[in-house]
Amino acid sequence: MVRFDSRWAAEVVSNCDPVFAAAGVGFVRSPLSESAPDEPAGSLLWEADPAQFAAKYPESGIVESYGAEQWEGVGCIDFWLHVDAQEEVCRLSVEGWNLPEILVKTTGHGALDGSQVAAAFARILGVRWRR
Repeated sequence: MVRFDSRWAAEVVSNCDPVFAAAGVGFVRSPLSESAPDEPAGSLLWEADPAQFAAKYPESGIVESYGAEQWEGVGCIDFWLHVDAQEEVCRLSVEGWNLPEILVKTTGHGALDGSQVAAAFARILGVRWRR
């Protein structure tokens, strides 16, 4: 089985962070776990500022998805990367646009997988990203 350890996750993050920065909506990433560096990564999370996200991406339908009465209490907009090491696939789950879960086949090579995942996030966010 291919390993998806902390080194792999760090490579994926180094490819994805510039995409989220380019979106310009206040994305912050949850820190990588350092407790078990040889264990497979589980999930990676980037969170956008709701007001900035809604202003830049009104076509995403994010406000409507929550409803006007709940929108004021929204603390962040989540963009998840769930790692399935056994199936060798990453599942991208994002708020807005009412998108289905997006699957990215992985190789276990952080730079290559990171490039593929970053390209998928860049397409969703409509930002320029170079490999």
